[in-house]
Amino acid sequence: MANAESNQIAAARSPVSLMAVEAEPVGGRRVAVIVGVNDCGLDAALPSLRYAEGDARAVHKALTDPVTGGFAAADVFLRTGAEADARGLRTQLRAITEESTSSDTLFIYFAGHALTADWHGIADDYLVTPDLRRAALNEHPDEGLRMAFLRGEVLDRFKGHAFLVLDWQHAGSYVGAGAEQIEMMRVGGRHSKQHSVLMASPRKGGSREPEPLGHGLLTKHVLDALDGKAADGEGLVTFGAMTDYVVERDIDPEPDLFVQSRGTTTVLTRPGIRTSGAVGAVVDPLPANVRIVDLANPLERSAAAIVELLVRVFPRHTSPVRSPTSSTTGAFGATSEGPHPARKQEKTELVRAAMEADAAAVLEYTNSGFVTISATRRFHEDDLHYLLRGTAQYTSFPLRSHVLEGTSVGRVLCVPLRHGLETSLVLVVVNPAQALLDIGEPLAKILEAIWANDLSGPVEEGEIAVLTALRESFGRLPPRLYSRCFELYRQVVGSFSMVFQPIVAIDGMQQYVDIHSYEALARLNAADPRAPRDLIRLAHVWGDEFVIERDEAILRKAIQSYAEAHRQCYGDNAGAPRPVSINVAVRSLLSNPYVDAVERTIAAAGLRPSSVTLEISEQDPIEPRPYEFWGDDKLGYFHERLVAIADRLDIRFAVDDFGVEHSSVSRMAELPLTQIKVDRALLRHPLAYQELELVAKVARHPVKIGQSPARRSVVIEGVEDDSPISLHRIYGLGIRHVQGFITGERPAPTIKREIGREMREHLASLVRGNRGPLRKSA
Repeated sequence: MANAESNQIAAARSPVSLMAVEAEPVGGRRVAVIVGVNDCGLDAALPSLRYAEGDARAVHKALTDPVTGGFAAADVFLRTGAEADARGLRTQLRAITEESTSSDTLFIYFAGHALTADWHGIADDYLVTPDLRRAALNEHPDEGLRMAFLRGEVLDRFKGHAFLVLDWQHAGSYVGAGAEQIEMMRVGGRHSKQHSVLMASPRKGGSREPEPLGHGLLTKHVLDALDGKAADGEGLVTFGAMTDYVVERDIDPEPDLFVQSRGTTTVLTRPGIRTSGAVGAVVDPLPANVRIVDLANPLERSAAAIVELLVRVFPRHTSPVRSPTSSTTGAFGATSEGPHPARKQEKTELVRAAMEADAAAVLEYTNSGFVTISATRRFHEDDLHYLLRGTAQYTSFPLRSHVLEGTSVGRVLCVPLRHGLETSLVLVVVNPAQALLDIGEPLAKILEAIWANDLSGPVEEGEIAVLTALRESFGRLPPRLYSRCFELYRQVVGSFSMVFQPIVAIDGMQQYVDIHSYEALARLNAADPRAPRDLIRLAHVWGDEFVIERDEAILRKAIQSYAEAHRQCYGDNAGAPRPVSINVAVRSLLSNPYVDAVERTIAAAGLRPSSVTLEISEQDPIEPRPYEFWGDDKLGYFHERLVAIADRLDIRFAVDDFGVEHSSVSRMAELPLTQIKVDRALLRHPLAYQELELVAKVARHPVKIGQSPARRSVVIEGVEDDSPISLHRIYGLGIRHVQGFITGERPAPTIKREIGREMREHLASLVRGNRGPLRKSA
């Protein structure tokens, strides 16, 4: 999961009055979690350590020293021995991460054992806690404290700056492999967002607790650094100075180190105070009775009421996501043909019940008055006619929601739902619950979004649509609403089905017309021909965390489904599968956890990595977030990122949707691509042929200048029988691959070995310039 800037997913804090908190520094809250574990788990078969728990206590003391420490004692959590259980640590770290803001600091220290468990060819790395049960990891891998959790769920999600120090023993133990050893996975790297890492890196196990030191080898130098040996001229010890000091010691092998720019300036201790008498002018320059607090999110006070309203409108069922042929809401059942969009009368009654109101109606205002479109049983138009006519001016542009107070029937809420040139649609709710009215303007946006939803799909999708409308209108939402939407979105994208559409190689001779590869496409279910575009795109409204979660879910489902489709088509004795391409966003490729997921998923499915192509959409900009620094060459930065991923995983990259949004010749020419996919929209452009000619030239460019022995393939998407540019002209440009209904191959959850003979002859005929209908076999 990626870090998210404060205007994307930063959690809002409750209002806090100004009060004296001497140890809270400028720049937000500073939190530390200090862990020491001597024991090796319930069945890990590792020797107990002597100094790990004592080391944790020593680090805790250094950070919280009332004179020289850089952290408030109340914000430093020491967990040693039995208190360092995996479940408790995960819960605490999640809570700290969820409540974080972009100005916060998190310091994590762990002293103890680490092991690598290999299950079915996939390596999982764990920090060993007292409750770790190695035998249970095969079926319950999340029971332990996984490095994947620490990196993906904590470091990459923490909205401020995070620092990690790991003094682990037996760091290379390969559980279940005898004496074989492997290197622990890295948690830092050039493309990590805002965290810095220092960790011991023994490959061959063995204790690193020298008797004379009384500490772990790495921690001994860390403590010396914090105590003053790494202090600068002002007596301050930063994370960067501490790590510099440690790596300069005679430690074999040398510790692994990755320090972001913030790490070189973040102060951990102030040992210079002992001699200078200074009072932390750099870290705490404000008076002792002043603290910095975050501005409160005005939606925070209404979060509970909003959730209660959403639960009434979108009640949960036992299954997280229903199929399209089942009943999906509490208000509207399904017909024998499946769910139906809610009728206006049903929606109006649902709103009334959810609002705990006496009555509700939808009115259409015109220049001559209004007419009732739908109304609940107790809505008496005669009683309200005069009042509602008098509010007609409030329903004209710009639209304004309002409440009529002091009427004979109580409070009357009026919410404009739609405004046209001559008419306006207005929702009227009579005497709703006061707690809901207290929500204010967001309530109007919620009701508007409910009315716009057809309520025939899974309730998760309906609630996501409402929360997304709030997000678009009001920006940053309280953590409770953000987390609620994220979990719902995770369920929905996790339930996607995958279909596969062939990419066909064309030629003038039918024997060379064949299926070249497949593209994996997400669907709500395998029978639905439409892509869930709105659900896919709304991730960008919420930010990087949603985007990466979406792409990981689609990747897992695509790879697993494709491997299964290949087995069903060819059996167990078949050769290697044809290549498959999967869509991915720019931000996901910048996420280390996503890249890790790619590696694990491909390995688990038994696919060859070089047969997987990740298609980068041209709809995504290639640019840094405000908290990132890429230098002046943005494409160069992203190019190096792709090269690093390709070198590590041996996968391929393509540019997708060329011809829309952020398409540019420079992106197409400068990125390390093996394929260029042209969007169907370009075929309808007046200069389509000239555009395709340019694409073909760019695809040949690496060969022409001697950078590559083979040109990049070009695939034209959405080619149909009535496409303005014929296969003959496409082939004449040197383009050899098409995707679309012209091939007779529609997306399906299964794959096939080859195209039928008649279709191959037909396509070859079109390539030669002949036109005519496909002959049907008798």
